Amino acid sequence: MAALSRLPGQPAVLEGFLNLRGAVIPVLRLGRLLEVAESEPGLYTPLVVLHTASADFAVIADKALEIVPVPASAFVRADEQASFNACAEAQVEVDGRVIAVLSPERLLLEQERRSIAEFQARMERRLAELGAGQA
Repeated sequence: MAALSRLPGQPAVLEGFLNLRGAVIPVLRLGRLLEVAESEPGLYTPLVVLHTASADFAVIADKALEIVPVPASAFVRADEQASFNACAEAQVEVDGRVIAVLSPERLLLEQERRSIAEFQARMERRLAELGAGQA
């Protein structure tokens, strides 16, 4: 897995920050966020970067089995009561497996989003100070 930077006091769901071509991207532990079993990240643990209207962030995946194109017609709307904050917005069946489709916009509560944004701003300031010292 890519090297991540951490800040003291950051929440447990926040694994750290990825410097992606100069952009500071928060990296979330999806297993901790959804309270499901998770594996410890290893050298080849994939990160999935999500671009949303409100912010960009990455999630740690246990593993990537495959990337499969799925037609929009295959998506079945999920019951809003079936997941926290209605973050599972649909499901789709692929090769006999039912896969939940998560909404990146609904994975975090507003308070969590603000907290992570504050830590992200601190990390950006820290990196800017380091860059200013090298000039």
